[in-house]
Amino acid sequence: MLKLTAARLARESFSQLARVPAGRQSRDRSRADVPVGGRAVVMAMAAAMDGFGTEGLDFPTETSLEQWKLEHVARDIYRRSVASARIREEEDPTEECVACEGGWEASVAVLHRETHVAYLTKSLRHLSAGHVVLDASRCWLCYWIVHALALLGEPLGDDAARDVVEFLSLCQHPDGGFGGGPGQMPHLAPTYAAVACLAEIATLEAVECVDRAKCVAFLARCKDTSTGGYRMHEGGETDTRGCYTALAVARLLGVGSDAELRDGVGAFVAKCQTHEGGVAGEPGAEAHGGDTYCGLAAAVMCDSAHLMDLPELTHWLAHRQGAVEGGFNGRTNKLVDGCYSFWQGGAFPVLELASGAVLRAMGGAEGGADRRAGATRERRRGAGNKGGAGNEGGEAIASDASSNAACALFPAAQLATQPTRKTNTAGSHAFATPSFSSRALQGWLLLCCQLPNGGLQDKPGKGRDHYHTCYCLSGLSVAQHWGGDGLVGPATNLLERTDPLVNVTEARLAEWTRLVAQLPKI
Repeated sequence: MLKLTAARLARESFSQLARVPAGRQSRDRSRADVPVGGRAVVMAMAAAMDGFGTEGLDFPTETSLEQWKLEHVARDIYRRSVASARIREEEDPTEECVACEGGWEASVAVLHRETHVAYLTKSLRHLSAGHVVLDASRCWLCYWIVHALALLGEPLGDDAARDVVEFLSLCQHPDGGFGGGPGQMPHLAPTYAAVACLAEIATLEAVECVDRAKCVAFLARCKDTSTGGYRMHEGGETDTRGCYTALAVARLLGVGSDAELRDGVGAFVAKCQTHEGGVAGEPGAEAHGGDTYCGLAAAVMCDSAHLMDLPELTHWLAHRQGAVEGGFNGRTNKLVDGCYSFWQGGAFPVLELASGAVLRAMGGAEGGADRRAGATRERRRGAGNKGGAGNEGGEAIASDASSNAACALFPAAQLATQPTRKTNTAGSHAFATPSFSSRALQGWLLLCCQLPNGGLQDKPGKGRDHYHTCYCLSGLSVAQHWGGDGLVGPATNLLERTDPLVNVTEARLAEWTRLVAQLPKI
């Protein structure tokens, strides 16, 4: 069985960029001013490209060179993945024909579930010495690991769950909220991480671990009444992260409808929306994927999404997806990164939860059909559509293996092959096809971000870590369950469904919500 690691493919691909094909050098006089090393990149990329991203080849910059390098690596990984599937089919003719309707996916785009579980389970008990720099992120490490395991369908055993709850109780501040580790000051970020981790455990012991009254009082103390937003800690900076973490915690603790907690948040988020359409951390800053998710989700949780320019937001989000790679970047003219599979990809189902506000903003009184048509157009604009991320009839089209670009290799599948759509357990919200290519995103995560020895990474060559493992898997869950384009790879790839507003698996969130409802009101 042929196995090619993304790290090896990345190294080999980058080494190829240093070699300029013979006979090409003399013909390229127009690029004589390209910096040393850059010319080889331009030449190799020009030879490899088939219509995607060729703009600006005559005027390379450091940013564009890095982008072309990454696209070249992604193409090479996709090309070799298709080739390895064909080799397998030749060796075993009984396997599904790889030339028919993208059958190659089932043999190579496979989720390495067991190795991911082993990596995460070991990390829960033992971390390398290098993790000492994350001493203020120990609650986050618990959440990243526990949530990733839950997505993989591997909830903690009783002993491990009790140990995590006991540790998180040590991180709880006497005055409310959680610090990054035991004895540290309370902060909204680790407070969200701790409460979300406890929600994934969803036992009575986990629920009783949180001093709800003091925690809500801490949220109130972080409220910035002058702007309507939230400070990350008492006396700290006010930004969209604070708005999201505060309201997500309030929602998990059963006080999400508290008017004082919600007051002014939507107006603050609207001020953070930029001319690009995305959302910044604070007014006047640059639009960013994480801040956009946080701002949008906060606005939705306080029923204020209508205050935002939602059409421009959708446009900005759709254009963050790379046509060649299939993943999302966090800002304009930046490289794609696996974690934005959730921060950007997860924003689309959040938009669906505000479907009424979206329709009103787009003037969609005619109904869902127009919205679905508009979403399809936006998806094609954002994902390049050179090979066609889908077609008007919603029918599967054969993968264009000659292109080696994600949007062509992973076209939309037939509706009959999609995972079953369910109603969000946190509320009865309907949703339509979002404006991104979910199959291209799945391809990027499974083939370019996944490591066979366990864990997921930012991009090829970067190496695994718990943060990217958590958010790559969260993005994969969103793409599988909310994408509307079908599943990439075998049926065993299907992850547990995550709630897009608080990023806790829906089954555990339902149990947590049931237990919280039995507690006395605050």
